[in-house]
Amino acid sequence: MSEDRLHVVFRCDAAPEIGMGHVVRSAALAEELRDRHGCDVRFAIRYGPLGIEYLRRRGLPVHSPPEGPHDDLSWLESAAGTMSPWVLILDVRDDTPVEAIRMLRERGALIVSLDDPSDRRLAADLAFYPPVPQVKRWSWDGFTGRLYWGWEWVVLRREFARSPERSPNRIPVVLVTAGGSDPAGVTLKAVTALDRLEAEFTSCVVLGAGFLHDQALTEMLARARHRFEVYRNVSEIHHLMARADLAIASFGVTAYELAAMGVPAIHLCLTADHAESASIFADAGIAINLGEHQRVSVEELGDVVSRCLGDLATLAQMSHRARACVDGCGAVRVAREAVRRARS
Repeated sequence: MSEDRLHVVFRCDAAPEIGMGHVVRSAALAEELRDRHGCDVRFAIRYGPLGIEYLRRRGLPVHSPPEGPHDDLSWLESAAGTMSPWVLILDVRDDTPVEAIRMLRERGALIVSLDDPSDRRLAADLAFYPPVPQVKRWSWDGFTGRLYWGWEWVVLRREFARSPERSPNRIPVVLVTAGGSDPAGVTLKAVTALDRLEAEFTSCVVLGAGFLHDQALTEMLARARHRFEVYRNVSEIHHLMARADLAIASFGVTAYELAAMGVPAIHLCLTADHAESASIFADAGIAINLGEHQRVSVEELGDVVSRCLGDLATLAQMSHRARACVDGCGAVRVAREAVRRARS
């Protein structure tokens, strides 16, 4: 790697249990740093073959940990490949201790944290979060970095910065999307709920590359009353989102993508923490937060969808507010701040 370029290492993972969101978000920021700022970027990935393949298709190099015993400090420093100042961007949910991150910071790395609830955020120079309420509740004792908190710091792929003008379809389109693997089977619940409705609508079901419920979904669709359009491993999901009047979504990065595209959404959450984060969408009037998915019955979900489809004027208002909240330019802002700080 050229020593006159800024070296940036992303630490993230992907797996069926956590989905692809961390890798997709980090890749969006990496492309911004590489293409707009000329940075030399690479990824430190511990696990996740789907994530690794996604990065390699986008020309983003991956540095895997060595086999056998090793420590994270040496691994991450070797990924940087330089002794000059470099940037470590953390978008991961693992057990790397805050002490290790502090040591890397002392050794010259600029630490950037993306939406991290762990104590590692306390060792960051820059910490970026959407306006979720948890951030204000956490203790920030010992934090000496700078906190960025708001809709404007949501990192998305660059195609979500080009939201088209929207108008309702003659026949409403409902999009179902539950992430790369859908471990909780949110897709199955959504399809069951939609198939019970009497209203006229078009259903688009998006399945990720790691979808875990193929047989159950195939059997369900074979006996369905309604027709469902099924799309798998869609590389440009924003085109499908641009068609939708309403989405049923598993809460995560997709929730912010839908908002950027102006799509009102019904959120089903995998955890209590996700449910709390989803509350910001309900408070802003851009989505309906049904909370933890296991507490939501098929009947309840169907009733909410039915009410939404019966009030297209309200959906249009939600769409307008969503686009005002999330403009899709968060990656541009985060990259600019990271580079400015690293070069100051």
